[in-house]
Amino acid sequence: MRSLKNILSFTFSSTGSRGGDPMETFARSSSNTKYKFLHCAKTTFRMTAGFALLVLGVCYSSISHAQVTNEEVIVVKEYEATIQDAQKVNIQPNIPEVEETKPVLTYSVPARDFKDIPFEANPLKPLSVSKEKLERYNSSFIKLGFGSQIMPLAQMAYNDNKTKNLRFGIFYNHLSAQQFKVKNQQFLDDEAGVYLKYFPKAMELVTNFTFRNYRTHFYGTDSSFEVKKVRQVFRTFDGQVYLKNAQRNKYDIDFTESIRFNYLQETYGKANEWFIAGNTDIKKSFLKLHSAGFIFNFNISRLKNDSLVLSRTIFTPMLGYGYNNDDWKARGYVGISMDGKKAVFACDLQVEKRLFEHSIIAYIGYTHGLQKNSLLSYSQTNNFIRNAVVIQNSTVGDLGLGFKGTLQNFSYNLAFHLNHLTNMPLFVNDTMEMKRFVVLYDAKALIYNFHFEGGYNVKEWLRLSLVGDYNYYQMKTEVRAWHQPAFKTTLRVNYIWKNKISVNLDVYGITGAYAKLSGGSEKLLKGTADINLGAEYLMNKHISFFLTLNNIANFKYQHWNNYQSYGISGMVGAKFSF
Repeated sequence: MRSLKNILSFTFSSTGSRGGDPMETFARSSSNTKYKFLHCAKTTFRMTAGFALLVLGVCYSSISHAQVTNEEVIVVKEYEATIQDAQKVNIQPNIPEVEETKPVLTYSVPARDFKDIPFEANPLKPLSVSKEKLERYNSSFIKLGFGSQIMPLAQMAYNDNKTKNLRFGIFYNHLSAQQFKVKNQQFLDDEAGVYLKYFPKAMELVTNFTFRNYRTHFYGTDSSFEVKKVRQVFRTFDGQVYLKNAQRNKYDIDFTESIRFNYLQETYGKANEWFIAGNTDIKKSFLKLHSAGFIFNFNISRLKNDSLVLSRTIFTPMLGYGYNNDDWKARGYVGISMDGKKAVFACDLQVEKRLFEHSIIAYIGYTHGLQKNSLLSYSQTNNFIRNAVVIQNSTVGDLGLGFKGTLQNFSYNLAFHLNHLTNMPLFVNDTMEMKRFVVLYDAKALIYNFHFEGGYNVKEWLRLSLVGDYNYYQMKTEVRAWHQPAFKTTLRVNYIWKNKISVNLDVYGITGAYAKLSGGSEKLLKGTADINLGAEYLMNKHISFFLTLNNIANFKYQHWNNYQSYGISGMVGAKFSF
């Protein structure tokens, strides 16, 4: 400030003083025009120089008073694949980001959700603890736990990210439980896999392979059977190769290519099934806001079970157009799905309009096409299925509309869907052997779905999410949508205390559903509501301890008829990260 005052003093004394300058005195007293001109020039020069010095002084003063702080810089590296912890509740309410091109409108037949949330008959897996845990420091770990029902947990993951442009890793998961109060109510689930990701500048290549051995038992009716005689084992060998361009090229063409292979073994009836599926997606951008695209999907499969040998091939080519100016987003793909000699119209049409910034976004869409059902998809939904089931593809159409958006820390998604299906698969007890399930198909079904999602984040230490669905089923050939509840919801709360303790709370509810019995009679399976609780203590960046409690209310409900679930269960364990 003192230097600035000196500059100002010099400036004003040089331009505004009335005395002390002989030339100025002479010019005022002299009539000589030449001296008057020199006086004016000198005065102008002094004023200009004073102004320049004033600006320099202000800049110098500002720089001298600027504060410099040392802030921690967090370097975000490229995505590294990690292995998700075993969990009982896997539904993650998906609050769409405002930049998504379209909402997820695809109807899954059969609904996979019921296997993932705790409405399954046998395993009660430990709750997933906070995502803010040891993976923040190290992506490789060993996790060990033990729970009631003699339930051991073992997980291992090694992820190498030290090599430039290359990532690879291996993992292994084990979870099992012995019979508790119900004879033969036991299971074993082993999964192991490897992956490799190579990403030079222009391309990205990902490949992975996974083996899974899932063993359960038909404990639903007669308990006089020996454990070996009611054992059901599914083994899957799954591999995938994924290739895409990682950078924008001079032709403005984006492409992805993926090929997947899966082989399924069912040991009870010595059934097996394999498929090879591929997807090609090419998109060309033009005029900045527009794009044209081509999609080609194929699925080749073969099933051999106790009653038949079934080979199927589906090809689906589609052409499309896209537009995006950040206010309007639209895409439309149309094509045809060929299932042997059967042709089905295929389309994916989506329109999205931003009504008010990121807060209110309206969307509408329609999808239609073939969905390939298989013994693999059925066994993943209901692992008590008989292998000799009738396999038919479904035609699925989905008309959806709704609103979504983000308001500061709150996100939401409200939607209505009208699904129309032909050959909708439904699970019912086999009347010849009630402990096993077979599949019936409704010729033409309508499903009216109301969906809601909401999420609220209080910074990083408190997160809340709520997701729910209400379905009204209108069937044509079947009386009811067997084993399909009308309403389900899950509330999830995650609390982190001083980056040391993470607590998860899940409150879920489901309404009753109907099971079909022999002779055409029916049985109401009661709904349920319960609480799961999980906690993790982070001692340091290498060691943490966890505790989970599932089904705290101890409701022994039946999602599948005759198959009572476990009651309350708990688990404790530790995790070692490196």
